[in-house]
Amino acid sequence: MTAPTHVRRLNQDDAETWALLRREALEAHPFAFASSVPEDSSVLEETVRPRLSSIDESAVFGAFDGDILIGIAGIVRNEGGKERHKSLIWGMYVTAGSRRRGVGELLMRSAIEQARSWPGVELVHLAVSETAVDARRLYERLGFREWGREPRCLYWNGRFADEVHMVLDLSDRH
Repeated sequence: MTAPTHVRRLNQDDAETWALLRREALEAHPFAFASSVPEDSSVLEETVRPRLSSIDESAVFGAFDGDILIGIAGIVRNEGGKERHKSLIWGMYVTAGSRRRGVGELLMRSAIEQARSWPGVELVHLAVSETAVDARRLYERLGFREWGREPRCLYWNGRFADEVHMVLDLSDRH
């Protein structure tokens, strides 16, 4: 019997495990992410290391089933002086065998709570491919609302997909 799913903030020791799951996500769902699988697998690990070591302006969360990483989501606060009231959720992914068990919601709530902890942050943004219908439903259940759509944003193997831009207003307490 495995331990119940738990979510924690990832650190630099988790970089390799995160990179393996990120690679799985990029390979299995090319329309869900603007990024592509890099030829050099170490690129993923080196890209995430700064975000795993930052304690102030970004966080990466992992969902675990026992010791197995089954989901990931990142959040970063905007840097520009006029945009510090905004944050962005990126890289949300849950393994196929762990979906429909509340893992995505646990990850999203962790990221949203991180945004709430940053003084002055009022908005949480994300983008979701039109092909990720279940993910979009989750985001809407959590209070995110569509504010725009980028037509033909992603192109893969001769097909296009729109990207839907969504926002959660943290000052809206409904």
